[in-house]
Amino acid sequence: MTILHDSLRRAAAALPLAVVLLAACSPDTLVDVQTPDIITVDQAQSAAGAQAFRTSAIGNFARFVGGDQGGTSPLGINLTSGLVGDEIFSARAGTEHMDNRSINFSTFPIDTWTQVGRAYGTLVRAINLINAFPPATGKDAQLAELEALKGYVLTITAENYCNGLPFWKGVEGELTSENLSTTEVYTRAKAQFDSALTLAGTTNANTRYLALVGKARVLLNQNDKAGAAALVAEVPNTFAYNAQFSKSSAGITNTIFEWLIDTRNFGASDKEGGNGLDYVTSKDPRVKVNGDDRRRGQDGTLTPTLSQYPTLDAPVPVSTGIEARLIEAEAQLAANNPAWLTTLNALRAGTTGLTPLVDPVTPDARVNMLFRERAFWMYLTAHRLGDMRRLVRQYGRGREAVYPTGAYFKGGVYGTDAVMIPSQNEQNNPDYPGCTDKNP
Repeated sequence: MTILHDSLRRAAAALPLAVVLLAACSPDTLVDVQTPDIITVDQAQSAAGAQAFRTSAIGNFARFVGGDQGGTSPLGINLTSGLVGDEIFSARAGTEHMDNRSINFSTFPIDTWTQVGRAYGTLVRAINLINAFPPATGKDAQLAELEALKGYVLTITAENYCNGLPFWKGVEGELTSENLSTTEVYTRAKAQFDSALTLAGTTNANTRYLALVGKARVLLNQNDKAGAAALVAEVPNTFAYNAQFSKSSAGITNTIFEWLIDTRNFGASDKEGGNGLDYVTSKDPRVKVNGDDRRRGQDGTLTPTLSQYPTLDAPVPVSTGIEARLIEAEAQLAANNPAWLTTLNALRAGTTGLTPLVDPVTPDARVNMLFRERAFWMYLTAHRLGDMRRLVRQYGRGREAVYPTGAYFKGGVYGTDAVMIPSQNEQNNPDYPGCTDKNP
């Protein structure tokens, strides 16, 4: 039998999966484990089994975004991409390789890659099972959400990881993967969002908005700013789709809270490596951090107190109407439409402590302002590293002008890694030749 890395094997083989039974639609019941039972794909050949896999898939998507509590659970992509970017810093010995951009593919917390395989695999399975064993009502609505979430796994992975990635082919009993370029991953993500839009129709508004923002996010990464803006015009400012978590340690808990606030393994960065943004000293109300209250992290490093995700069940934004407006502002700026500043200031007008922006006049300064607004509005939501890569790829900035650089605060200097890479476990996958390139 072909042997693949752990996360792909979990996604592709008929291994036990924790069943999170859906008792109601509230966040707590959605992500709390109501029973210790387990289920295999063979045992899921029923409408009830399909629903169990659906709930497990939604839970694994939350793990992909925000991680889960427990010493053996990999961190979510919000944390690891925040380390590689300029959002958070290491206050735990052994995690510096991610923070200083000299990534070691065999060292924690590189195993976020496991979350990619787990989330993708259970979403594929849940979609297949619901098609085979549909519920009495609501089949299209359920499939629309799952198709959209699958699109987000692909999109966020492409934004953060290297070019050339393995994804399970989705055939039960076959432990084989296909290697996709970044371009191919985005193409597949777009197809997922299109499927979600078809299934959602015009009646399932929230899922429609979820898919529209997701597809626009893909187009933005493909440098089609006008196309992206056109897609999100109907998305209201009030729209939000969040990854949901639980207060219970038996459920899926928000590891961002655990690692940054409860145990202080990481801290909010401020002007990291010279190029990083002033997330702390700006005292911007969108980044909830108290730079005057600094406490020792796990390695003794002083860390400011972050309250962005203040509890174990704090939801993490995945897709919002605010992001829709930011996409429109970027398209307006690219078209030399002065409305870009009006769009940004309209968002700021609704938040106490934010004053209107003033046009900085020069093209580079305008781009800086736009991406700063994106960084502060979407702090620690797995957007920033993708934006840093776009600044290099689409706006012609040098890596040394975008990423943290120079002397690293724990010694040595920052490395040159600009992307995340699959973990060493992927070397067990005979179908995977490795990253094609690690360009931004």
